[in-house]
Amino acid sequence: MKELWEQAILFYNLPLTILLGLVFVFWLLSVLGTVDLDGFDFDIDTDLDADADGVGSGASEGVFGFMMRFVNAQDVPVMMVLSLLTLFMWVFSIGSNYLFNANQNGWIALGLSMISLIVSAVMVKLVTQPLRPFLRSLKNDQEHQEPLVGLGGIVKSRVLDSNFGQVEVPRDKGAPALLNAVLPEGRGALVRGDKILVIDFDKEKDKFLVHPAAPEAENS
Repeated sequence: MKELWEQAILFYNLPLTILLGLVFVFWLLSVLGTVDLDGFDFDIDTDLDADADGVGSGASEGVFGFMMRFVNAQDVPVMMVLSLLTLFMWVFSIGSNYLFNANQNGWIALGLSMISLIVSAVMVKLVTQPLRPFLRSLKNDQEHQEPLVGLGGIVKSRVLDSNFGQVEVPRDKGAPALLNAVLPEGRGALVRGDKILVIDFDKEKDKFLVHPAAPEAENS
């Protein structure tokens, strides 16, 4: 235990140790009902999307979208993905530096961190892959408890285009629905806060199809 603690507080492992502690605190508060899991999950998700969307629909968006799809973040809650990634990276970093970096060399630690990120991402994918069908069906059931086609809402991601975006649609029953959505091909991109109207659900893309809407079309 002493050796584990000594490894955990080394300068190259300490950031992951702190992050793992924050993850633990988050889940503890979530269990106690102090933290809204869905709200926190969305904030992270939209921030991640925003980095890609801010560049437009170019290569950066493609790379970022690939990374998110690779760890199944489109189906599995983002906070769960980040928690698993943090845990795996911490374990790998502690173990690999203990075995291969006895002299505590910063450059070796950096190289091991890069390997740790790749290995941990693969492990997250393997762990979450069996959960995808269940979580996707659960998400779809929640989204379709109340008909959403024809309702108005607002864009919640930084950019909404024909490739990806997120919108929030108020509902008479329950909390607002946070939906993955796209615009029809050829439509100009919308930005966060723009009003939209849900017009259809694309089963092939597993996303809602939306149009820009006049202010009066949004639900109160």
